[in-house]
Amino acid sequence: MNERLRFVDPTALMHLSRGLTFNPLRSAEVLDDVLTAFDETSGYVSDMQAWVRGGGLQNGPSPSLSSGRIVADVTETMNAERKVLHAAAILNVEREAGIAPAVFLSMVSPTLDVGMRVELPMRAVLKGNPPLEGTYTVYLHVLMTSDGRDLVYYGVTKRGWSLRFQEHTRLAVARKSHRLFARTLRNLTAARAQELYSVPDERPKLRGLITTICATGLSRDEALDVEEAMVEKYSLASKHPDGLNMIPGGAAGLRGTAAFRPRG
Repeated sequence: MNERLRFVDPTALMHLSRGLTFNPLRSAEVLDDVLTAFDETSGYVSDMQAWVRGGGLQNGPSPSLSSGRIVADVTETMNAERKVLHAAAILNVEREAGIAPAVFLSMVSPTLDVGMRVELPMRAVLKGNPPLEGTYTVYLHVLMTSDGRDLVYYGVTKRGWSLRFQEHTRLAVARKSHRLFARTLRNLTAARAQELYSVPDERPKLRGLITTICATGLSRDEALDVEEAMVEKYSLASKHPDGLNMIPGGAAGLRGTAAFRPRG
């Protein structure tokens, strides 16, 4: 399949969407089709791929358009016969001009009936990158609530962000973890479930979930540095009212955790 696609690296897309309901191979096809059509009129995706093959971020910021940020939105839906359909469109987000292009994977949770979106750097799914397997990823989860808040949590993983999120979900539901992120997720999803069954519940409810891949293809030290900076700036609960990270990120967090481990 890789040979049939002009721009998209299906292995990279599979790595970054592992654990989702999305069919990565079908998603790669529809994404490649829409990028190819857009490139025929703009030449922009060819410029992006040449930048990737030339070393990417090592040679400066990615190409951008003054008219807006380019987003390729791949949507997964299910029809009345429960057949899964994939479609893709190019969005030009004017208010985000100058920001690096992205790929959105948009879907709806079948159990909670809320919108979910994964945001990937476009550069990471184009052909010409080193393999992502074995590297580290820094991710951001945004829990959107019925009372208008966007609650944020940063993390780092080597195994796949979706697998890590599934662990958070198990901690939240099955093991009833008292960690802030797990506890918040449990309360929001439980309140949303009550709402779906028309049971009164005054607690805030989950209205949507966005996961952003902030950086990928990193070494362990690079990933820890990025996570530490992001948590400190945006999501450390002791400093930010909408933050869900209980401890500092990166190496600072590892040092803090180690301080509480028994010795001997």
